[in-house]
Amino acid sequence: MSTGTVFRCRQCTRPLSNSVEQQAWQPLPRIKGRAHYTYGPSHVPQGRFAAAPEPYNPRVSSELDWVIHPADAVGMGPHPNTARLYGCCRRDGADGPNLVCAGCGAEVGIEVSDCWTAYDTRLRKSAVVAHERPLP
Repeated sequence: MSTGTVFRCRQCTRPLSNSVEQQAWQPLPRIKGRAHYTYGPSHVPQGRFAAAPEPYNPRVSSELDWVIHPADAVGMGPHPNTARLYGCCRRDGADGPNLVCAGCGAEVGIEVSDCWTAYDTRLRKSAVVAHERPLP
């Protein structure tokens, strides 16, 4: 039987992801032209997650993240500090965590969804716990 992983808030145990299965990190090709202004590709397809090999923005944090597809993100809301929500068209994540747990308000992740970025939800390893559970 295979297992899936549900990421939960370390502080209050609220689920922050659907059940996802791990895969290897996949680098993305560079995007050029008009496709640049749509949602970019995700490093992982829906239903999967991967460990990021390097910090998203070392200027802000040296922490590594779990990366899930945005469609698998649940139980999170925008950061109350609007300075964390900047971006050109959506959120670029350049100013640190911009997602908080909807249950307790802990900083749990980074939404990366701007026109010039990949399209990912990055969960901070220090803020979440991975719970494995059997898949049906």
